Amino acid sequence: MNKPRHYTFEEKKEVVELFFEGHPVAELTRRFNLSNRRRVYDWAKKVRDANSFEALRDSRGLMNKGRTKQEDMAEENERLKLEILYLKKLLHLKRG
Repeated sequence: MNKPRHYTFEEKKEVVELFFEGHPVAELTRRFNLSNRRRVYDWAKKVRDANSFEALRDSRGLMNKGRTKQEDMAEENERLKLEILYLKKLLHLKRG
């Protein structure tokens, strides 16, 4: 089984720009070796809905982007405090 192809932001942007200029989808699919012509319509819809080409950027795995180390540590500290409270409660219930 083949791995799905990854398209760069630049490739997606160029395809959508050409689509908006009126190039046929069949031509774009062939020219950019797209696995499915539906991709062109999906990418174009994303750009229209967001009113920006930035919508084409792949943001998977970037949950903490833009966060500082201090914010990450504060979040972990809060999580650990809650975990300790939970364990204390569990211990208290076990002891009766």
